[in-house]
Amino acid sequence: MCASLKSMRREEEKLVRQLSLVAFLLSKSRPRTAREIRERVEGYADMSDDTFTRRFYADRADLARVGIDIRVVPGQEGTTDWDDQGFLLTEEDFRLPQVEFTRSELQALAVALAALDGRFAYARPLRLALTALFQGTRNRLFDDLDELPIALAPDEDALRAGTQLAQLQEAVSRKKTVRFLYPIGPDSAAYRERTLDPYSLFLTQGHWYVVGHDHDRDAIRTFRVTRIKGPVRFATEKTKDFSLPPDYDPAFYSARPPWLLGAVKGRATVRVSEDLAWLVERLAPHVQALDTCETGCSDFAVPYADEETLLSWVIGLGSCGELLAPPELRDKLLQLLLEIAGAHTGEPPAVAAAREPQESPRMSVASRRRRETVEPIPPERLARAITLLHYLLRRREVQGSEAYVVPWAELEKDLGLDRREVEQDLALLNLVNFGGGTYALYAEAKDDGVEVAPDVMADAFVRPARFSPLMARSLLLALDLVGTGVGVPGLESLAAVRSKIETLVGRLESPAPVVIDDVLPEDRSLLARLGQAIREQRVVELEYYAAARGELTRRRVEPCLLFRNPDGWYLEAYCLHAQSERTFKLERIRSVTLSAQSFSRRAEMDLTSRRGGRAFLPDQSTRWAEVEFHPRWSRYLDEEGISYTRLADGCLLARVPFAEETWLVKFTLRFLGQAVVKHPLAVRYRVQETATLLARRYSTHESRAQGEGASTSLPPGEGATGSLPPAEGAS
Repeated sequence: MCASLKSMRREEEKLVRQLSLVAFLLSKSRPRTAREIRERVEGYADMSDDTFTRRFYADRADLARVGIDIRVVPGQEGTTDWDDQGFLLTEEDFRLPQVEFTRSELQALAVALAALDGRFAYARPLRLALTALFQGTRNRLFDDLDELPIALAPDEDALRAGTQLAQLQEAVSRKKTVRFLYPIGPDSAAYRERTLDPYSLFLTQGHWYVVGHDHDRDAIRTFRVTRIKGPVRFATEKTKDFSLPPDYDPAFYSARPPWLLGAVKGRATVRVSEDLAWLVERLAPHVQALDTCETGCSDFAVPYADEETLLSWVIGLGSCGELLAPPELRDKLLQLLLEIAGAHTGEPPAVAAAREPQESPRMSVASRRRRETVEPIPPERLARAITLLHYLLRRREVQGSEAYVVPWAELEKDLGLDRREVEQDLALLNLVNFGGGTYALYAEAKDDGVEVAPDVMADAFVRPARFSPLMARSLLLALDLVGTGVGVPGLESLAAVRSKIETLVGRLESPAPVVIDDVLPEDRSLLARLGQAIREQRVVELEYYAAARGELTRRRVEPCLLFRNPDGWYLEAYCLHAQSERTFKLERIRSVTLSAQSFSRRAEMDLTSRRGGRAFLPDQSTRWAEVEFHPRWSRYLDEEGISYTRLADGCLLARVPFAEETWLVKFTLRFLGQAVVKHPLAVRYRVQETATLLARRYSTHESRAQGEGASTSLPPGEGATGSLPPAEGAS
């Protein structure tokens, strides 16, 4: 027998043994001795004393990891001798606590799953957790996907690096040291092996990162998961390799603006106009408000680790912002602006012969796997088998008979398990016994589904088991991702069930091994008001910062859908002023006021692309620009899904889609001279003109914003975090 088959057989034998141990202890109301367990539980009888001791200890540890704690009861005289000890698993320790959910609360949770299904890395353990909450019954809201008031973009990082992410999740959970290949530097295509003790996983701005102790640098470092090449391997065969340092705090590595990645090198002073100052204030504690001048502008102290990324952000503020200090950074920005203007002067020179067209990995993944779902984190096998057992037995109440068939389609829809996985688990569950030849069920795979015949001990598993840590964590992560302020027509807000979920989950590992974080956390009050307006179909008035015009505007809109992608939350609505469908970024909404005016959904509203979580997709109205990038930006273009051709001199000629020329001008400026527009010529000239105007501002000794105010010829501001990431990434 080959090694892989032997390993598979050992794993199956272990699972049968562990499930039988749970069944045996649940069937007895008093503690059982090690001798009784060895004699009565499937799989232990033929072991030697030493082997039984090791396996029994390991089995208890495995069960504890999925939330099933077998208590040790001292002997009658308080001795700790092995033969005198008893082992006890009470129903209270095994069962999910009794917390009552209303039907509308369960439906709200079902909507959360529907919004995340196939788009969330932890969707599979989330589905099992909700199956336990639903007590094995089905919920009709799974079928109403097109009517959901919320939508989330698929997790592109999980789609591209799902295998690596799943292995890192296990390594973080088990405290296992890992090895993987990672880029040497920003401008190198070479990789070298890194050895890491992974402490936490972060989902920040839609991207996955792992933080831990880098053995090579003997320091804590951050790695972007999609930049890992090849498999993530465990460094040892030990059960556990490390413990978290007592002073490790995940909050220290939480989301921050891209100019603050790394050690702080200095502090800048930035002046922001009144129209945008409120948005920059939301970056606190990463910025500090100083003074407000007579013109209404506000000054902010902005610490920075990366000068170029800070300057990119300042340019992104356009006419709404100006760098006041330090003087050496003003001088550097002036020089960069003059270089940008020079590079965009006159007709573009002919480019050297191209090497080969290169499609970005993100685009090729999207084209090859367009229909695939994103759920790479599998549930623990033991928790999966226990949930399946509960689900099959619970269906007896639904079917109303002692022998019944559960269709394959329902198993996949309710549990997220395909036929192969179900048959694997059935082979184990049929062997689980309570000792003395008593079983929970007999189940057999048929053409139309699973035929189930409950046995005498079926009642032991009719109530759901406690959540495994992974199932519990997936529930809380789902609430974090969807947002508890979001509601559904006629149903409870998710905020109403958060406290009940926390009661069910109980005390989890601290610090949390997985963190969902954004530079600008969503404004829950805004989400709640917009969710209410969508539910009640009420017109709202938005106070909205229009990036194209660089000013606060007031819009009356009919809100239809909230959707989230890596850039944050968006609102899709019908604008009564523009008399057309519009997309609004939530971070630019200053306030929301609900009116008494109601509306009916307009037939011309097309929410198809927005339900995919996409704020912008190239279509027939899209224009395309040719932009030449410095070679250092190849990784950025790959990760953004922008296809390009590598020229003979190494530069990258990219096709960039755009809808508005103003956006493309700002996009180009933020690369600080390392992106040059070739075509269209009109945009090329606008970049040259804008860079020249900005250079005039910084060539004066006294800030123009301090006196005359910002020139209206300059581009408007983009937003609070509108800068590009450092090219070198996080490592």
